[in-house]
Amino acid sequence: MLVLLSIGFAAAPSSSSAAQISIINGKPTTIGEWPWQVALTGSQKVAPQATTRARFFCGGSLLTPELVITAGHCVADLKPRQIKRIEIVGGRTHLNDETKGTVVGVKELLMPLRADGKRRYKARFGVADWDVALLRLKSPIDTGTIKLAGEDEAASWSPGQMLSTTGWGVTGPDNRKSSNVLRVARQVMLPDSVCRKANGRVYRKSTMNCIGAPSSHASTCFGDSGGPLVAPVGTEYRLVGLTSFGDSYCRPALPSVDTRIAGAPMRRWVQDTVIELTGIDPIGSGGVAPPPREWCRVPDVYGSKPGEARSAVTAAGCRVSQVKRTKVRFGRKGRVVGSSFFPGWLAPVGTGIKIYVKR
Repeated sequence: MLVLLSIGFAAAPSSSSAAQISIINGKPTTIGEWPWQVALTGSQKVAPQATTRARFFCGGSLLTPELVITAGHCVADLKPRQIKRIEIVGGRTHLNDETKGTVVGVKELLMPLRADGKRRYKARFGVADWDVALLRLKSPIDTGTIKLAGEDEAASWSPGQMLSTTGWGVTGPDNRKSSNVLRVARQVMLPDSVCRKANGRVYRKSTMNCIGAPSSHASTCFGDSGGPLVAPVGTEYRLVGLTSFGDSYCRPALPSVDTRIAGAPMRRWVQDTVIELTGIDPIGSGGVAPPPREWCRVPDVYGSKPGEARSAVTAAGCRVSQVKRTKVRFGRKGRVVGSSFFPGWLAPVGTGIKIYVKR
């Protein structure tokens, strides 16, 4: 799924990766709330009978009226002539509402390079590192832009802060059609250790964010990579992540991974590139993050006795809502073999957690 070949230039998602993701259990919203959000679609000239929704394949954000930032895996495998077949749709809540918004072609693709001239972007086994790209447009889209969080705004996307992710992607793993209406889901920035435990060494904290819904009931799924993850700073928002990869079955109880676009390595590349091309500084400064919230950090209770698990969950600030006996092949009889939240998850204080005990 790292390579999206859509109408005229791209492929249907393969089952080998979980890199294209969107909104599971989110809610409808409007482009007026998130005016920097854009859709990447295949050219209508290539498929004149196809709707915008059918041609849609990724999300992105306007850093300037002429520059879109998106996930690298959305475009990395496309040839120059295929890049020029991409159309960017801005200012539109409903993808198929052609009476609204602006549609502009793409002139150029830019991706970070190493000193030897090779791309920093790497994709393997459904995981992309340095998963970022800039698309230079043929003409401006004046719907609204967003800045990346600056160095002095890092508190806005530290673990425990609430964030928002938006997009038109599918709303369930069995639904291969994107949503016609823009959707939003609330997420919490999770500690890096949660995604390291879930993904192993492929998770790199210098270039990746770890996120999940506080309730573990809202997540991302197929079809909306490259879309924005934004953090509030006062009355504004800052871009801190790009939808990158997650669980291949779109299970909300497992964390998702975003490109850490506000981290120093990528932020510097974006800033230097955008200033060189446009003279505009895309980095914010001086924004104030909301006060830190109190969370229950779900403990790892695997292998413990039910009473021990209950005590650990209570001490962390949550509660055990149910002890369920289950028949499984792993673990010791009478011991905890799992819970309804991934270990290390940040859940609201008082959240009920189910624990599963081997029969």
